[in-house]
Amino acid sequence: QGPTIRLPLALPDPTMRRRPGLAGLRAQKAAREKLQQKGRKLEEDNIEHMTKQLQVFRENLEKFAAKHKDKIAKNPQFRQRFYQMCAQIGVDPLASRQGFWDQLLGIGNFYYELAVQIIQMCMALRPETGGLISLKELHKELSKRRTKYMQKISPDDIETSIQKVAILGSGFRIERIGEQKMVVSVPTELNTDHSAIIGFAKESGGYVTKKMVMEKLKWSNERLERTLNLLEQESMLWIDEQGESGTQYWFPCLRQLS
Repeated sequence: QGPTIRLPLALPDPTMRRRPGLAGLRAQKAAREKLQQKGRKLEEDNIEHMTKQLQVFRENLEKFAAKHKDKIAKNPQFRQRFYQMCAQIGVDPLASRQGFWDQLLGIGNFYYELAVQIIQMCMALRPETGGLISLKELHKELSKRRTKYMQKISPDDIETSIQKVAILGSGFRIERIGEQKMVVSVPTELNTDHSAIIGFAKESGGYVTKKMVMEKLKWSNERLERTLNLLEQESMLWIDEQGESGTQYWFPCLRQLS
């Protein structure tokens, strides 16, 4: 009888990885730290490169502004494109009235002075418009009152000025109602119902009736009353009780100002 051979209860699986020892763990940690260091170095190099690029862009922008100073001042379309270029590289010509851009172009004073005119115009028209006027109409009214010695303005100039005024929490802002941009000069927040009924009135010749709204927008009487009441309180609509089709609710912001 030959010797007895004892087989292991389970053969080792050649696909199983051995657990790393202490030396292996240290090597893995060192490799991770090395990769992290390389990552930080690459990130620092990228930031430094981008900072240098932005500085070059700013310097070129300053040269461009100095060269085209008169065109920026006199041409509203060119001025808006220049302002967009500034925004793309993080330069705000309006950030400081005493800064480089104001000294070079007077662009800060231009927008702040325009903002004052916008406020005065909106306040003067509020009894007629209820504090809501289309950007197109406001541009037309402001342009009529600017003398030939003053710089021409565009709707984009008005938007830029209002954005600066809005920071002060003055209630002035631009809201889109349908396809039209409206300038709001009252602190009341217009919700989707207000925008919907004004948009519908625009399609209906400037006014609505309760019947028209309930049939077109499928609103309940309670929802309609709530919406009309707030707009009436803010003088954003006029009520004509002698309308041919019953009581009509007119929106002065939608009519052409004479």
